[in-house]
Amino acid sequence: MSVLLKKCTFCGKDIEPGFGWMYVKADGTILYFCSSKCRKSYMMGRNPKKLGWIRKAEK
Repeated sequence: MSVLLKKCTFCGKDIEPGFGWMYVKADGTILYFCSSKCRKSYMMGRNPKKLGWIRKAEK
């Protein structure tokens, strides 16, 4: 039996079932967040490419 893992919308980390947040925007877009740090950063409009602690960061 395989487990469906969601990816964090902000940092790209895999989210285990039962963890993280699912945010549904008014237009129906679903966003998944692994931590409150990612959720708050997204809501503040931060660019994940400019943050060093994120996998998507430019090296």
